[in-house]
Parts: sequence; structure tokens; C-alpha cells
Amino acid sequence: MDRGLIDVVRRFNRTVTQRVGALDDSYLARDRPLAQSRLLWEIGPAGAEVAALRTRLDLDAGYLSRLLRTLEGEGLVVVGPGEGDGRVRTARLTDAGRAEWDLLDGKSDNLAWSVLEPLSAGQRTRLTTAMAEVERLLMASLVTIGPVPSG
Repeated sequence: MDRGLIDVVRRFNRTVTQRVGALDDSYLARDRPLAQSRLLWEIGPAGAEVAALRTRLDLDAGYLSRLLRTLEGEGLVVVGPGEGDGRVRTARLTDAGRAEWDLLDGKSDNLAWSVLEPLSAGQRTRLTTAMAEVERLLMASLVTIGPVPSG
């Protein structure tokens, strides 16, 4: 384990979580933490299957259920059977949820711009290029290759 590399990754993680407000109880000043806002965003205007949300966000079933109940209690989401298959649970935004989704979309754009706005055009390009590279490398670090049991 390379201590210098580990320190860089940890410092980067601390900087990003602080800058985007991930630790705030009121993410984007909306009186809900990031996890609830992110789930609302992922449900989106088209709705989403609960199992797909769990996989996409890599959440424990119990935690996802608690998040969904909170959003339901706020009147932002309804969870019920899917249209094609009643055994599949689907989360959908209510009218209030869609309005909140639209508001979060705008506030998220504003947060992104607040990171970019103080920089010169060249710095913006360098930062967004670096962000895209970090994303690609983080995705690559999630890939595992191994033997698959034969059927």
C-alpha cells in the first residue's frame, strides 16, 4: 500500500464531499440530506423500479426502503406495483415530487456553475476534463474479472 497515494485519494474525497455539500443535513438547501435528494433524482420523471434503484445506487434494501418511506411521507413519491408486472415495485414522483425534482435540477446546475464560475475558461476545461478522467478511472476500478461458475 502506497501511503502517499492513499493520502491523495483521501484528501480528494474530503475536498469533494465538503465542496458539494454531501455532509449537509440540508443538501442544496432543501431540508433533506444528499441520499434522499439523490434517490428523488434517480426516480426521475419516468419513475423507476425499486430493484433497479437499489442496484444503481448500491443501497441496502432496508436503507432504500427507509429513504422511500421518508419521501412518501413528504408526499414526493408513491411506491406501488409496476404497470406490466404487479410483483415489481415501482417508485414514481407525485406532482409535488416532480416540482421538487425540477427545483433540485436547477439547484444542482447552480452548484455546478458555482464550482466553475470563479475559474478562467482554460481552468474550466482542465477541471471538467480531469473530472471526466476521474469518473472513467473510478468506473474502471469497479470492474472485477474472475472465473464464472459453469452451469
